[in-house]
Amino acid sequence: MALITTAKFRFSSNTANYSPSRNPDMNVGHSTNYKGITITQAYGGKIYTNERYGKQLQWELNYTNLIEADRLKLEALINAVKGRKTIFEFSPNNGTTYYNVRFEEDSLSFEQTAYGIYSTSFTILQEVA
Repeated sequence: MALITTAKFRFSSNTANYSPSRNPDMNVGHSTNYKGITITQAYGGKIYTNERYGKQLQWELNYTNLIEADRLKLEALINAVKGRKTIFEFSPNNGTTYYNVRFEEDSLSFEQTAYGIYSTSFTILQEVA
């Protein structure tokens, strides 16, 4: 798993900043799945595979100790992309590489852990071409 140096979020249709001022917690989940490959077995035992799309990257991000302004940025992002309807761009390495991604869920939930401090977690999936 690669270390996330600075997580950045951007939505190409506007210039608003959706990146929190702090990085996600160190336990970022990063995985590659091959859900786009289906396997069918014929009656005779022969196995056939069909690849609709190849690998897909997935990130599980956890943020704790977010200030109010950072919570509002993430809420603005999920509202701008209408949950998981529209893709946005995510960079795990301070803008060197961007991936087109979607939220896995339609909403974000925040837990207030102290006065003006929030935590949240969410999963984003790479949009495969």
